[in-house]
Amino acid sequence: MDELGATRDLGLTLAGGGNRTLYNLALIERWGERLWPRLAAVGGVSAGACMLALYVSGRAQAARDFWHIRRREVSRNLDPARLLRGQAIAPHGEVYRDTLLHAFDAEALARIQSAPFPVLFLAAAPPSPLPASLGTVLGFGAYKIEKGLRAGLVHPSAGRRLGFRPVIVDARSCESAEELADLILASSSTPPFTPIGRFRGEALIDGGVIDNVPAFVAETVPEVRRNLVLLSRPYPTSVLGRQGRRLYLAPTATPPCECWDYTRSDLAEATYDMGAREADHHAPILGRFLGDR
Repeated sequence: MDELGATRDLGLTLAGGGNRTLYNLALIERWGERLWPRLAAVGGVSAGACMLALYVSGRAQAARDFWHIRRREVSRNLDPARLLRGQAIAPHGEVYRDTLLHAFDAEALARIQSAPFPVLFLAAAPPSPLPASLGTVLGFGAYKIEKGLRAGLVHPSAGRRLGFRPVIVDARSCESAEELADLILASSSTPPFTPIGRFRGEALIDGGVIDNVPAFVAETVPEVRRNLVLLSRPYPTSVLGRQGRRLYLAPTATPPCECWDYTRSDLAEATYDMGAREADHHAPILGRFLGDR
């Protein structure tokens, strides 16, 4: 038990989904006092990993404020003119990295390093001997086909069957803001929006190729007896709610912002506001799951 007498047996999983994960950031910020004393591990992938790092570090508001300023000149998500200037076709990688480096100052990094539970992020290693670029095309192509053929599928499996290997890293082991940014960017690597990731010498891509709702990650920690799994888009009611030792919660409608739209700050904030509003909607089932009186 922690100092407040709560047993740390809860896992918290954040799905990927780019800007849509702001919905889940709002949820966990609203529920923070209820969740934090119970957490035995948190796990996330892609932008879900980013939101968990911001939550644990206490720098979510600072990151959001900076992101709005840093992306202010972005008018196109994909701009071929950037190639003529020797830049990536999308500005997202630069904006994302700058935002992370701004957020994870020395105090924020120390909070993550001293977290009382594992902070686990998922990336994917392409099957050998495929180069990372070809592996990216193969992995995301298989992911989209599988999701398209199986409506309402929460946990895809095509990536593993193709030989992609899950890489799970505890963010508490990162020794600098730059290394933590590398980890999150590797977990979020979705070309052409963000480049192929590289973490500790290994080329990695978005862990969503393995599972974009990586509930299994937090459950690698033996203390986790139940898992709160937060989705970033609507799913059929048949896969939501209590499913064994997991509780799946999702937005009641499609969040306003597209995953990789860096041109509309207003829609990003509307997505966060939607999560803040729907925290009350989800509160009763969360309370039953947590055993609150």
